[in-house]
Amino acid sequence: MVEQRDGDLAFEQEVVQRLGLMPNLFRPRPSAPETARTLWQFAKSAYLDAPLPALFKERLAVHLSRLGCARYCVARHFGFLVGLGHPGGDPTVRPETVDRARQLLMRPIVDSGRVAAALERMGTVRELPELPAPFSAAEADLFDAAGALLLQTELAGRARLALGQALGDRRLELLAAFLTYLRMAHFWADAHPDIALDPDVLSLMQSDPDLATQLSCADARQGRDADLAEQHGPAEHIVSSAHRLQRLQEIDSVGVLFFDHAEGRLIDANDAFLAMTGYSREEVRGGRLTWQSMTPPEWQDSSATQIDLLQRTGRIGPYEKEYFRKNGERTWMMFAGRDLGDGTLVELAMNIDDRKRTEAALRESEARFRQFGAASSDVVWIRDAATMRWEYLSPAFETMYGLPREAVLQGDHLAAWTELMLPEDRPRVLEGLARARQGERDSFDFRIIRRSDGSLRWLRIRSFPMIDETGRVQRIGGISQDITALVSATEHQKLLLAELQHRVRNTLAVIRSIIRRTGDSSDSIEDFASHLEGRITALSRVQSAITRDPFAGFDLAQLIADELRAGAAREDEQFSLAGPPLRIRAKAAESIGLAVHELVTNALKFGALTKPRGFISIGWRLDGSEDSGWIVLDWSETGMSGHPIAAHRQGFGTVLLEQMLPYDVGARVTRRFEPSGLRCEIRLPARDILKR
Repeated sequence: MVEQRDGDLAFEQEVVQRLGLMPNLFRPRPSAPETARTLWQFAKSAYLDAPLPALFKERLAVHLSRLGCARYCVARHFGFLVGLGHPGGDPTVRPETVDRARQLLMRPIVDSGRVAAALERMGTVRELPELPAPFSAAEADLFDAAGALLLQTELAGRARLALGQALGDRRLELLAAFLTYLRMAHFWADAHPDIALDPDVLSLMQSDPDLATQLSCADARQGRDADLAEQHGPAEHIVSSAHRLQRLQEIDSVGVLFFDHAEGRLIDANDAFLAMTGYSREEVRGGRLTWQSMTPPEWQDSSATQIDLLQRTGRIGPYEKEYFRKNGERTWMMFAGRDLGDGTLVELAMNIDDRKRTEAALRESEARFRQFGAASSDVVWIRDAATMRWEYLSPAFETMYGLPREAVLQGDHLAAWTELMLPEDRPRVLEGLARARQGERDSFDFRIIRRSDGSLRWLRIRSFPMIDETGRVQRIGGISQDITALVSATEHQKLLLAELQHRVRNTLAVIRSIIRRTGDSSDSIEDFASHLEGRITALSRVQSAITRDPFAGFDLAQLIADELRAGAAREDEQFSLAGPPLRIRAKAAESIGLAVHELVTNALKFGALTKPRGFISIGWRLDGSEDSGWIVLDWSETGMSGHPIAAHRQGFGTVLLEQMLPYDVGARVTRRFEPSGLRCEIRLPARDILKR
């Protein structure tokens, strides 16, 4: 499971946010799930977002839905009006009481004389600065005029003029868009008799049988038909129905088609459909256009299935398919229709090319996002800000936490995740998420015990809010990184800094001692400078190696060889080294390096390195265990036979070997001047010297 986000769930959340609930009218149809989204987009633009007072829109919707005999719509809008959801999509609006709202259901339905009188009165009114108050005479006149415009009665033209004068051009256009949406919603509900009343409205109707009768529209339908028969008689009624069909064709945003469904031949179409497809009216009248010829081959079976549905139920769609334009290009369209009872199928068609392109772009974008998430070594995640449930969790989670994602994508997503952390770190994590829910960015660190290997891991999260079009924090996004190596490196750096400071202090102390002792044992400035330079150079060689890695230790053989080579001694010709590989601590290396330097200097001035056959053998061994034994270093000079050997005055070298070395590292030093040359044994405590 890479992500749990469901397109239908996200759509439902958007509807619930605006309306306070999910009406059945907008629930996606299994056969064409995107059709409900298209209707919803129209509802948002023409109904919810239209800058008309919310209560006015809801009251008018109740009246006009009853006028149009749309049972579902009148019941749903009545529910919004009385507080079952948000009236007009505005949660701040105070709803009406049931008793007050039901007065709308008692208004006369069709009365041409009353409507004409209302239009007369409106004709004397200048543009209204504000819309009329509920239940006022002016509101009643405005509702009557809107009803005439919706039903396209013989007074529709006068009604439009009167509404334009009362509302002004801008509000008239907003009202016209609102009426267009209501007409489409009525047709949609009528085309889908299986749309059930919403549970909240149904419960209200069950508690009040009289209200249930009023919301059924039965009286409205009877009253309207009786009024038409009384005014015009049966023939006029038929003419009125034909008039309404003609008006339906005049809709400029929706294609209207009439087919002979037995032959599949296009009989008539409105200008909107012709504009969508590029065909001319003459081509339609020529009778050569059929749904088969305008449908791409891969959509023929789908269309045939819809024709079968029409023959069984009298209805078709809603369904989506590609359609051929006259120039051979394809266009995506959505269709819904019904049999008129005379072998004619009337279909409504909407061009959904833009939506399909948007959906394709979204799919490509989501595919790229999933590819990015799958490739990232960091964890990329998204949470619903309200529920804190994960909507996306990238595969890197499993490597970072050492367990499958399913373990934290069940039950309480937040608790399942925080339980993986050290308890003392959880409050900071929850605080960081709370900041993101409030619209702030945050970065915070915490520790987990990785389940796969039991190791302690440091993680860092950078969280950020994801804002919807209303400015609300809808989701929380984040990127989680494993910073264990960074934390370890930082701690190591701190240790290095502390060690460096300690060594600098020690080195300065050693240099002060070297300067003081060298001064005490020097006969002249030149002698002082020469000895001081050599000893500080010897010390710097050790420090240079220590600085590269102060915790790695110092190779004893390398230390001794460096000092001999610095004195121009040639290995195998003038000296040899023998002993096991040993790494000694940095502090001991400083003291031992200086001691070897003094021995080399003495050999150059007075000992074996002054003679052509002089040779120095240096060996070392571990005498006993590393915890309680000794490192024994033997310095043996040969080639001095026949030459007088004697101890010179006590200089810095003697003081270093016999006093400083025992003090600094606990050494025991023995020196003997034999006929062949100097012998020096240095015993060093292994426990304090060896690097472990």
